[in-house]
Amino acid sequence: MEKEHEKRGHEPDSRAKTVIELHDVWKTYKMGESALNALKGINLKVKEGDFISIQGPSGSGKSTLMNLIGCLDLPDRGKIILEGNDIEKLSESRLAIIRGRHIGFVFQAFNLVQTLNALENVALPTFFQQISEKERTQKAAEILKRVGLEKRMRHTPMQLSGGEQQRVAIARALINNPPIILADEPTGNLDSRTGHEIMHLLVELHLKYNKTIVIVTHDPFIAKYAHKRINIVDGQIFHDHVLEKRFLWSENSNNSNNKRF
Repeated sequence: MEKEHEKRGHEPDSRAKTVIELHDVWKTYKMGESALNALKGINLKVKEGDFISIQGPSGSGKSTLMNLIGCLDLPDRGKIILEGNDIEKLSESRLAIIRGRHIGFVFQAFNLVQTLNALENVALPTFFQQISEKERTQKAAEILKRVGLEKRMRHTPMQLSGGEQQRVAIARALINNPPIILADEPTGNLDSRTGHEIMHLLVELHLKYNKTIVIVTHDPFIAKYAHKRINIVDGQIFHDHVLEKRFLWSENSNNSNNKRF
């Protein structure tokens, strides 16, 4: 892992292309006769190879921001550009196709189908592709091996620990090989040790496969894994900075026992 660190350096590449961009984005929710501005004039660029954390207190707008970054919702004002496409100008079906190709999602609650085993859960996103069942199963098995679950493929979510379920969720996010991974509180339902194991896995994906990763977290220690940290307060970006020294390249990298990627 140290070799990857030396090869990539400590800072994001300023020449990297922008993959998602938010221009003066507002999101407002109606509450009876009143209106709540969840996001107020957000400007943000996510560049290829970024590892970004978004922090903020409850009700700050961080999950709303994540939904918009992931193009799961439309802004009330402003523009969101995904891979050069203004998402408001795309049909729902076209947006779904582009989003499916470019973004993988990981959720706090795992969002696994309880009646399906790990292999079937991971394969789900491929049902919208024109590939055979054999190829679908093979791809899912390969991804599960990468996340260390080769012996748990036939287990249902109820038969897996919280950390194993989150690994299945990450594998599902990877099945279509998207360049961007968005993780909303990926360690929120896990104990501290398991949470850091999941973060090491995301770090490995970032280092070895140059995945662009954006995480939402309430935990400042988890946020330190990112090279760029964004703090959001009352729907506005309060602080946006690049760390002088990436936490993930130092003690986190050295303490990781995850060598699968």
